[in-house]
Amino acid sequence: MARAIFQTIYDNVKQSIDDGTYAYQSYLPSETELTQLFDCSRMTVRRAISMLAADGYVLPQQGKGMRVIRNISDEKSRGGGGLETFKEIATSRGFELKTVTTVFELLVCSKALSRITGFPEGCELTRAKRIRYADGQAVCSDDSYYLSSQVPGLTPEIVNDSIYRYLEEDLGIKIATGKRDVTIEHPTPEDTRVLDLDDFNALAVIRGQTYNADGILMEYTETKQVPSFFLLHETVTRNGTGRTGHQSSMN
Repeated sequence: MARAIFQTIYDNVKQSIDDGTYAYQSYLPSETELTQLFDCSRMTVRRAISMLAADGYVLPQQGKGMRVIRNISDEKSRGGGGLETFKEIATSRGFELKTVTTVFELLVCSKALSRITGFPEGCELTRAKRIRYADGQAVCSDDSYYLSSQVPGLTPEIVNDSIYRYLEEDLGIKIATGKRDVTIEHPTPEDTRVLDLDDFNALAVIRGQTYNADGILMEYTETKQVPSFFLLHETVTRNGTGRTGHQSSMN
């Protein structure tokens, strides 16, 4: 399937903000300039820019254009929990990554597991549990369940590399969106055994569901991160109705 032009514009402009080409508090090129640059319609540009605004990268300024409000230098991201893979985080943050898969199994979703994960009872799941290391420190554990019919062919080797890379590049599956709940919890005896908690007596726990482009639940993951590696960054907006919306990234 051909890549939508608005998505290409979004990705290009987002990358230019992330790498500083469009600096914090500067303005994006005008709508006319962007239509010429990407050889597309104004509607396509507006769709891409509206996505950037929703994600907290830009803010419209009456009579001036779109101001960059994403200050990358202030976002000292240290971990994962969103839709960015741990391998991508390691590359962008500059630490040495190691992943150790401790559990890899096929199972049938029980009634109890269905209540936790959201998968239908009786479906086949692939479970992968991993310990993540950053510069030799065990900073994170992931306990993931994947709907086998939507995520076929997983192996321990793929799990140790990058499941999302396998899905997107090898299988051509689009990972669309996710829901995340974040809590602070006491570590279990197993957490204390496998993670380098130092003097901390709590963990950040992220429980989330991930959906593909067809709206099908394909993954449930429980991630536990040591506090020194965790940061929750939120972009919040308030509209005229008094309701508040937000875009979050967990790092």
